Amino acid sequence: MKLNTLRNFAFFLILMTGIYACSSSESTVVVVEDAPATQQTTQQDSTEEEFTQLTIGLIDSVTNFDPLFAENLSTQRALTLIYDGLYTLDRQGNPIPDIASNLEVSEDSLEYVFRLNQNKFFHNSSIFNSGIGRRVNASDVKTALERTASINVPSQAAQLLMNIRGFENYYLEQRSVYDPDQRVLQSVAGIQVIDRQTLAIVLKEKDPQFLTKLASPYLLIYPQEAISGNSSILSERPVGTGPYQLNRVENNGQIVMIRRDSFNGSDLPPINRINMQMFESESNLFQEFSTSDTDWIPEIGPEISNQILNENGELQSSYQQNFNFVQNNASRIAALYLNEGAEVNQQWLISRLAYLTEEDFSTRGDISLNVDEFEITEDAEPLEQYYSSYTEDAITRKILTELHNIIFTPNSSLVLFDIRVPTRQTSIYSRNSSSLHHNLSPIDENYWMRVDTDILGIYKNRVRGIESTSVPWLLHIDQVSVQNSITSAE
Repeated sequence: MKLNTLRNFAFFLILMTGIYACSSSESTVVVVEDAPATQQTTQQDSTEEEFTQLTIGLIDSVTNFDPLFAENLSTQRALTLIYDGLYTLDRQGNPIPDIASNLEVSEDSLEYVFRLNQNKFFHNSSIFNSGIGRRVNASDVKTALERTASINVPSQAAQLLMNIRGFENYYLEQRSVYDPDQRVLQSVAGIQVIDRQTLAIVLKEKDPQFLTKLASPYLLIYPQEAISGNSSILSERPVGTGPYQLNRVENNGQIVMIRRDSFNGSDLPPINRINMQMFESESNLFQEFSTSDTDWIPEIGPEISNQILNENGELQSSYQQNFNFVQNNASRIAALYLNEGAEVNQQWLISRLAYLTEEDFSTRGDISLNVDEFEITEDAEPLEQYYSSYTEDAITRKILTELHNIIFTPNSSLVLFDIRVPTRQTSIYSRNSSSLHHNLSPIDENYWMRVDTDILGIYKNRVRGIESTSVPWLLHIDQVSVQNSITSAE
């Protein structure tokens, strides 16, 4: 009896202690450094909230979900919804903190110390032991930045980081010493983890554009667990900290992204679901936009541009009732080069290119031709075919088609060769960039033709919040809403 009485008394004390703690005006919060992201109740119950979706049409394919392989603007637009970088850009192109929360810069402007935002959590994913996303830490950032030097990835991202102390040496060794056991450098000296939430980056020289470079979609941040040795799962299973996460890629190529239930403790974007769709042709894209639920084409290509715009570059009156038009302060760059390593005789081609003028092309944009020094050989004989390396870029393909019609027919033909790099069989190859990336890391200036095309978008009247931007790859979804677009959540 005494034992039972003692147990009952102990239970009573515990119960009263719990009641007192619940009724107290103050509570104690225990913070775990890498606590999983929890589903915060910052939004209405899903049964009460209007489920809104946005359907976006693309002129390029989304080819990869790994930021280091985001080589076209459509891919970059998709990835900046899934991932965040240390910094991002506002509509005017000014750098603003994203994963970083605070920044201290030394007096000589060479050392940048970033304090990370403690509310930034990775998406839930099977790559984590618990399956639940964890807080971003400084080692994730260091790993992502140093991975840009790897021999297994394109070099565009690395070019943005060459001014970091020790990065160039690390890059050269990674790309020149093929046996990993023979490499001396294990990391980049100028990227230093101070503690779990603090990272220091030391530059060799002052760089006023350094924070803008960190906002590039090539430098988006992902967890260390997504990188195993030299391999990555990100190409198909992206894990970021952005407001949206990949739900699925459908058989027709449509990408479905869903909004996170909790977006790092901040206000939720108004769009619950985003569908991104690529079409076989621009004409199919515009037909789908005109007749179906497609809401927005953030970048129209040359075919749509010629159809809906007048000579002054304005939306034709016949489309103004149903569509809105936005001209961004940004451009896509397409540059064409002669392959100096081609094994074929290119003299006839060079002679024909020398006669080109800007007026020969109907493609809208700022056209630059560097053909004045091309030597003309009047008796040069054409080959049956000349080859250009393959490209999916809509502007470049339009230029190559026009080039074929202007100078090759009927004596010869220009054919896209089924390879994406110049070889000894290809006579022409192309490089593509955007206005902002070109300012940060210029393309090779040895082109014979370059076309800068304004990035123009169209959207339905039911869409709100779309404004002009200077950033080619950002969609600013947090400001976009769709009227009368309610459907059932899947």
